[in-house]
Amino acid sequence: MTDADTRPVEPTAALAGTVAVALAVALGLAIDGPLPVAAGVTGALLVAAGVWALDGETNARVAVGSGGLVLGTLALGAATLLAAGSYALPVHLLCWWAVLCVVVDAATGITATEALGTALRESGNALLVGVVVAVLLNLNAEFNILTAVAVMTLAVAVADPFGAFVSLQLAVLGTSWLLSKVTPVLDDWLPAEGAARNGTLRTLDEASTVPREVPKTVWALVAAECVLLFVPAVRALFATFLDGLPVLGQVLRVLLSGPLHVLVAAIAVALCTVLLADVARYWVADWLGESPAETLALQAGGLFTTAVVLVGTAVATALGASLFGAPATGMSAVVGPAAVVLCSVVAALLVVGLALQSANLLAAYGVLSSSTAGFSLGSALLFGATLWAAELGVGTPLVVGGVAASLLVWDLGTHASGIGATLGRAAESTDSQFVHATGSVLVLAVAVGVAVAARYLLVPALAPPATQAAAWRSVVALGLVLVAILAFAAASALRGGRPSGE
Repeated sequence: MTDADTRPVEPTAALAGTVAVALAVALGLAIDGPLPVAAGVTGALLVAAGVWALDGETNARVAVGSGGLVLGTLALGAATLLAAGSYALPVHLLCWWAVLCVVVDAATGITATEALGTALRESGNALLVGVVVAVLLNLNAEFNILTAVAVMTLAVAVADPFGAFVSLQLAVLGTSWLLSKVTPVLDDWLPAEGAARNGTLRTLDEASTVPREVPKTVWALVAAECVLLFVPAVRALFATFLDGLPVLGQVLRVLLSGPLHVLVAAIAVALCTVLLADVARYWVADWLGESPAETLALQAGGLFTTAVVLVGTAVATALGASLFGAPATGMSAVVGPAAVVLCSVVAALLVVGLALQSANLLAAYGVLSSSTAGFSLGSALLFGATLWAAELGVGTPLVVGGVAASLLVWDLGTHASGIGATLGRAAESTDSQFVHATGSVLVLAVAVGVAVAARYLLVPALAPPATQAAAWRSVVALGLVLVAILAFAAASALRGGRPSGE
């Protein structure tokens, strides 16, 4: 039997996930508006669907899973922002966490999601690269660094004719050295055969040089010029020399005032671009590893999000819109809106990853059974969310029903996991699953009915609203809920016949 065969059986596991989603929606709508509820539950389901797709054998499915993981994380982040500042936020977070654990365990078995950590890491790496790119682009756009450096360098280089003459010689020597570095790169890039390749490389090789090939007399002359550059009399003498040339002197002045420097600088920038492109090629090849297609599939969500954020923020900035609702200040102004958004996505991915791995962590320390960790943790979270919602004023029927639903999630999940572990996911066990699910629902329905009837019949009779004892109603109701829990546990034990994996 393979590892995939031991996952929880589908019908009962799907029913457990459905109950968890229904309870999360019911609690959310009871304490808050529909927008955060819809966004949060949808985000949790998208993350669960992404985790399920990551276990696929094709790169296309893995890419879809990576995208679903990031998209669901974005939806959860948006839902958190919508519910921020509300007393209902803790209930929402518990419900979304529970849905994540239960649905992932129902779909793939939460302890078997080995690709999840890899996808989170790879998407996070892509997002962090996007953060670096966003910061660099924002610094250049905000402070115009490249233009400022270029203008300042050019101004210093052509401050006077003699300085321009010396700096031009240095620029030509540096460009010739860069050309010697670029020639081997182009040798790798151009086709192996062809006249264009041979002619181009031969021409570039003849024009290039390395420092050790430059005659020592040339280096001595340039060094002497650099020393004389600091002598005002020499600079004045060179200017007088140019003035003594009627036409040629004026032409040389114009050429040394910037055009020749700009031309040489443009060539140097082009050569540096080739070198940087070659370095980037090796870096990307090392980053993608031995299986580039698989790595790109795992990074698909992060790469797509990075591209959308960079383009979206650029368009929004061009249209005059502001992410922060006001001009950014401090660190936000330095890093830019795109970097802020991408860092937020990285943080949200980290939180989602920790939420999903929490069940594995509890199972590793023996707190939960590894075969039912997701269902057990999700059930406990839903139970806690129900009690918290009760403190916010949710009606007794929903509180009692929520407690029962959380127990039902645990019971159905452990039953589905038990059958999957002993008989296999594809075993013909529909009748057994139906009988178990029906019995559990009936037992809990009776417990809920007793608790609700006691709340609305027995409690008012014992403590009428006009008396001070009305404050004890919630305590009595909670006690009845606990009695219902014990009744369910006793009924489950008496029914017996649980699968050994439970």
